[in-house]
Amino acid sequence: MTVVATVLGTRVHALAQACERALLVSDLHLPADGGSPFAALGHAVAAARRERTPLFLLGDLFDSYVARGQARVGIWRDTAALLRQLADDRVPAHVLHGNRDFLLGPEFAAASGAVVVAGGLRGALGGVDTLLLHGDELCQNDLPYQRAKRWLRHPVTRAIARSLPVALALRVAARARAKSAMVIRGGDQTRFLPTAAAVGAAFATGASRLVFGHIHRFARGRHGVGEYRVLPAFDADPVGLAIDAAGWRPVRCTAAGLVAVAEPGPCPFGN
Repeated sequence: MTVVATVLGTRVHALAQACERALLVSDLHLPADGGSPFAALGHAVAAARRERTPLFLLGDLFDSYVARGQARVGIWRDTAALLRQLADDRVPAHVLHGNRDFLLGPEFAAASGAVVVAGGLRGALGGVDTLLLHGDELCQNDLPYQRAKRWLRHPVTRAIARSLPVALALRVAARARAKSAMVIRGGDQTRFLPTAAAVGAAFATGASRLVFGHIHRFARGRHGVGEYRVLPAFDADPVGLAIDAAGWRPVRCTAAGLVAVAEPGPCPFGN
């Protein structure tokens, strides 16, 4: 994939072709038992297949993904098989790296038929020049995370982690998630907000619209001349964005199809 920009250390890749239709969701955090988030993903995939709509998963598809061997077992194998239905129907699917599954690699791409994106995407969605990010790079006041991110994503660290036996990888991931949850509960919660400067840096790429997740808030607003949309955590409420001839609209993914929901308000930014 062609890198067209860098936003706060995140490489932004060019979307291969414009999409007049799309379905965008983020932060599914699929647990080991699948549960209701996996069922809701099934509804999203069914809708994408039915309408031949490209599906974009904007990071944290899984609660954790560490070792390449995970793609062959459990929820990771089942999710790849679910996404493979789209590939078999020649409906594109893109999976962005999130902070919980940035070790997704070519083994998952091969099993699922999806394009795994190590960074962001930029392209025309519904006729709008759009930048898609997971969103963790925008939370510049979350200093402990930003410091840890540098060494966690170092090539040596990544190579060691991806080669771990699955059972050991899952134990490591569980400990990391427990420590992260403890850190999140403590201190100033505003540090987890995107900063105005970071959002400005995203729009400095020239994109007209920015879509991201990560912060688990459902929001829509403007920053300068651009519009941003923040996707909620799909595992808490399976809401995403549908793009088609009718425009951009938030929808809930249900067994009955995509159901329209009310537009949200703006997102607060950190300084």
